[in-house]
Amino acid sequence: MPSWTLPARRAVAALAAAALAVLSVVILDAAPAEAVRPPGIPSTATAQSELNALTVAAESHGSSYDRSLFPHWRSVSGSGGCTARQYVLKRDGQNVVTGDGCQPTSGNWQSDFDNTWTTSVSNATIDHVVALSEAWASGAWSWTTAQRQAFANDINSPQLWIATTSANSSKSDYDPAEWMPANTSVRCDYVKAWIHVKYLYDLTIDASEKSAIQSHLTNYCGSSGGTPTNCSGSKTTAAAIPEGSPLNSTISLSCTGTASSTSSVTVNITHPYSGDITIALIAPDGTSRTLKAAGGSGANIATTYSVNLSSENRSGTWTLRVTDTYYGGSSGTLNSWSLSI
Repeated sequence: MPSWTLPARRAVAALAAAALAVLSVVILDAAPAEAVRPPGIPSTATAQSELNALTVAAESHGSSYDRSLFPHWRSVSGSGGCTARQYVLKRDGQNVVTGDGCQPTSGNWQSDFDNTWTTSVSNATIDHVVALSEAWASGAWSWTTAQRQAFANDINSPQLWIATTSANSSKSDYDPAEWMPANTSVRCDYVKAWIHVKYLYDLTIDASEKSAIQSHLTNYCGSSGGTPTNCSGSKTTAAAIPEGSPLNSTISLSCTGTASSTSSVTVNITHPYSGDITIALIAPDGTSRTLKAAGGSGANIATTYSVNLSSENRSGTWTLRVTDTYYGGSSGTLNSWSLSI
C-alpha cells in the first residue's frame, strides 16, 4: 500500500465526518434540546449542609407584603441592557431571537416544572423559586429596597426558572411543603435550589417547610439527603473496538432517586489515534450525551468526564457507546470504564 493511502483515506473520512456533523447540527437544531436549568444548583451534600444551617422560625409580617417592595425585572449588569426576565429567556431558551430592547420575539423554552415546551414568548414566564412573598415573610421584610431588588433580579443563583403560565400559577407562592413540580425528575434540583437561595440570603425556614424539604431530599436525591451508597459501577472486561461501527458496553445500577448534576464517567481506551474515537453515554431512558467528539491528537484515552445527569433516574442500564469513526488499519480496545452518579 503506498505511504499516502492511509492519510488520504483519513482526510476523506474526516471531510465526510465533518459533513455529517454539519447535517446533524441542522437536524438537531430543528427539535428542542435538553432543558437548561438555572446556574448554582448545589450538590446534594452541600444542600443538606445548607439545610441544616438554616434558622427555623415561624413566618412573620406577611400582612404587610407588597410586590412593589421588590423592584423586579430591572436591567442587570453585563447583560447589554436586558432585564433579568429577558436575560433568563435568552440564556435558558433555544434558538431565541430578540428584537429591540433585548425582548425575545421567538424561540423554544422548556418549563421544567411540568416538562412542557413552548414557542410562545407570553407563555414562557419567569418564576422566582423562592417567591417574593415567601422571602418577605422569611426575613426580607427587614431588608433595604436595594437588597430586595437584588433578590428579585438574581440571575446568578438558581432563583429564576422558566415556567409556563399554568405551572407558574399552580406554584404561586407555595413552599415545598405545599407544592412540588409535577415533573418528578426535577424535584431533587428544585428543593436543592430552594435551600440554596434561602441559604444565600440568610432567610428563615419554618418547621413544616424544613420537614417537607428533608423528606424530598431523601425521596428524590438519595437516602438522608446524601448521595446513595454504592451508586456506581464499573466494567473491567476489555473489549475490542470495531472500526466504523459502535461498541456498546453496559453497566446496570440499582439506586434510588435521581442522578447528580456532577456525575462522572471514567474511560480507559487504548488506540493509536485518540482523535478517531467518539464516546457517548446513553441513559436507561435512551437519552444520549456526548462525552467526546471526534478530534484531537495523541494516542489512548484515560479521562474522567463530568456530566450533568440530574434529569435521569439512577436505576437502570447505562450504556457507554464507543465508536472508531475511521476505517483503515488502526484498531483499539476499551479496557475499562466506570460510572458514578
